[in-house]
Amino acid sequence: MAKYAVAEENHDFEPLEPSTLPSTSSFRFDPSDDHLSRAGSGYDSHYGSLFGSAFSLADGSGVFVSSLALTIIISAIVIVGIVLVAIIITLAVLLSSCQDHSTVNSQKRTVMEFCQSFHLNIELNNVPQWVVPSICDPYILNYIHNGQYMKDVELSVDCARQHLKNIRGKHNTKLAVVFDIDETALSNIVHIKQTNCSPAGSMECRSVLWTEKAVCSPDFPVSQLYQELFAANWSIFFISERPENLLELTEKNLIECGYGGWTSLILRSSNNSDITVEAFKGSKMNEIEEHGYQIVSVIGDQWSDLGMSTSRRERRLFKLPNPIYQVV
Repeated sequence: MAKYAVAEENHDFEPLEPSTLPSTSSFRFDPSDDHLSRAGSGYDSHYGSLFGSAFSLADGSGVFVSSLALTIIISAIVIVGIVLVAIIITLAVLLSSCQDHSTVNSQKRTVMEFCQSFHLNIELNNVPQWVVPSICDPYILNYIHNGQYMKDVELSVDCARQHLKNIRGKHNTKLAVVFDIDETALSNIVHIKQTNCSPAGSMECRSVLWTEKAVCSPDFPVSQLYQELFAANWSIFFISERPENLLELTEKNLIECGYGGWTSLILRSSNNSDITVEAFKGSKMNEIEEHGYQIVSVIGDQWSDLGMSTSRRERRLFKLPNPIYQVV
């Protein structure tokens, strides 16, 4: 350390004159003298293409986004937009479809509600001389063939059974029950589907089953009640609006279906063709009672089966359902 100190002491420094100091302008940066720059070297285009253009955020945060990244971001935004538009269109189509489906269901419900009300009112005898509207064909056929029709028949017959169990006859009278035939003792309704008949055309189909085939099926709940009454020694009458020329076929069909031993089978003669079915049946029941029988119940599918309004009050009608035709 002493050695270096001696050397410094022996060194003479001459002060520089102000005129000999370099001027401040000589230290200004000249871009042409920037030896670190890649300009003109060929590397500027190479690195530019390799790294892409750079964009600085306006806030000067120093975050840079390359053109490749920017392209990806823009593409993603476009794709998301397209997907959203597609979703909106799909939802709009589905909503429209749901509205259409709801309208169709509403129309179906409206038709079904009308047919249900129509069915109820014809059974209550509130609709005079009715014919099943064509729009109700599906409803009526479904009612018949889905099992509900037969359940309603069974309940009506059971009500008649309970009533007849409590009947006590008058002195020197014979208790009697009157049965209708079609849609009561025998059923044409179950053949409608097999014969491709609509409810509106059921009367014509019924006539074919009467005259050509005589293949009407037994109405089993009614058949069972008939057998019970026959075993209990009740007098049983059949009164039908069938024409008298079908007597032989009708007897054959009844016997084949398990009905036998009836007291009398009465069909409509040509002499009674000019009066209503209600008047015809009422007059025949009056004749039966004139012969010492007491008719305590009438079982049929038509209100006209009860006879005229002047019929005895003790004649109780048990009406079976018939949603396809009316007999007056």
